[in-house]
Amino acid sequence: MGGESKIHYKGWEIVPLAVQSGAQWSASCDIERANPDGVEVFEGATMQFVRDSEDDAIAAACDEAIRQIDNIIANPLVRLA
Repeated sequence: MGGESKIHYKGWEIVPLAVQSGAQWSASCDIERANPDGVEVFEGATMQFVRDSEDDAIAAACDEAIRQIDNIIANPLVRLA
């Protein structure tokens, strides 16, 4: 998955990033959304997920990003730490 790939989810964009480290892959995601003031970006919204394949690492990070977005939608007053 390229660095410019974004996944659309409930009005948000999930931006995964994966890097190879030895035989394993590490992935995390930023999340962003457009608002009247521009694009609001939550960098490093997920922790690093290490897996044997790039696809597995990205899938794990994206699953966590989806949970983060669902939490923000459920309680907009809560922001990512």
